[in-house]
Amino acid sequence: MGQQLLRNYRQIGPTAFHAFNQRVATSLADKTRIPESIWAGSPGVLQSYLAASAKHDAVYHESMLGSKLVIAEREVLQAQLVIQLDEIALLLEMAAVRNSEILVASGFDCAKERRGHARSKTVPAAPGAPTAEQEQGGSGT
Repeated sequence: MGQQLLRNYRQIGPTAFHAFNQRVATSLADKTRIPESIWAGSPGVLQSYLAASAKHDAVYHESMLGSKLVIAEREVLQAQLVIQLDEIALLLEMAAVRNSEILVASGFDCAKERRGHARSKTVPAAPGAPTAEQEQGGSGT
């Protein structure tokens, strides 16, 4: 079974997002952990993300003073970073086909892919209730 990156950063609050984003930015900036060849197909993605991440860090700390304008700016930056993180996650998952260690080194949260039969949460039909086949007239009798 392979692994995939969780996209749980989309719904977290500002403090948790800041901590998560700092962890990912630090991991991605480390050239010994993530090879530069990953970014060859999308030049500028990493630099753009790291620049936005640095700006978000400064605005996040400034927003602790309670300025509504700065808090609004932080929210806009967080939304932009979510879009960039989605793009980076896709690139890393594609690269992980050849080297799965990249996912662990990325700073993102990982989950094992689950394959197999999905359990349905349907309620069993009452005895004597028509089945889907009978409702469609395909009972064959």
